[in-house]
Amino acid sequence: MYQISTHDTRILVDIPGKLPSASNGDLKKYMEQVVALELPDSIRPKFLEALETERLRSMPNGFLPPTMNQTEGMIVLGDAMNIRHPLTGGGMTVAFNDVAILKKMLSPENVPHLTDSELVVKQLKKFHWKRKRYCTSINVLAMALYRLFAANDDYNLAVLQRGCFSYFQLGGICIEEPVGLLSGLIQRPLVLVYHFFAVAFHAIYIEAKRNGWSRAHHSFIMIFTVLYAACVTILPYLWSETKR
Repeated sequence: MYQISTHDTRILVDIPGKLPSASNGDLKKYMEQVVALELPDSIRPKFLEALETERLRSMPNGFLPPTMNQTEGMIVLGDAMNIRHPLTGGGMTVAFNDVAILKKMLSPENVPHLTDSELVVKQLKKFHWKRKRYCTSINVLAMALYRLFAANDDYNLAVLQRGCFSYFQLGGICIEEPVGLLSGLIQRPLVLVYHFFAVAFHAIYIEAKRNGWSRAHHSFIMIFTVLYAACVTILPYLWSETKR
């Protein structure tokens, strides 16, 4: 939920799997019977009122890793080039950064004539790798956090989920640097890797503490299962960013 004007707030609802039909009322029913129950009491009445007065809008979401643009006469930016889950709201951050960098890459000092297709394509290759500094963290965080927070029946992801909230509550760089990555202000993907696995170890620690000595054997096994879950959550997305 985020405020878009003085008296209006937008709510994005993620619906896993097949979208209920809006035409026969199934989507509205899902909002009333499932989503509304998860909202704070102070918000629920207005949410239910909006279901009666506003039109429900739906859109698919997915992951489109960036690919190098080598087509003469065409330049794609923003979501046309690279899509990540909207959970973290990083789309416009990436798009504006794309525009700012491309402006420099295709400036008259670097490309005297835009009709020089060979030079333009050469600059676009440089642009592709230069943008990795900010888009990699935003892309990977959006997808990894969505997979983490959408986990309902996976014990290891649930451990990571609880650990993530606890880690943020530590304050200091535990919240400042992750937010800096999300906003594009910190453009170092290694900082993302550090904090993600710091969350994993913190999650293991607080879960083991909660288990106590009576379940020490369970906590020992959990070290490996939770670390494995962390690896399969983030590494595939990191790999998709580096191989293109």
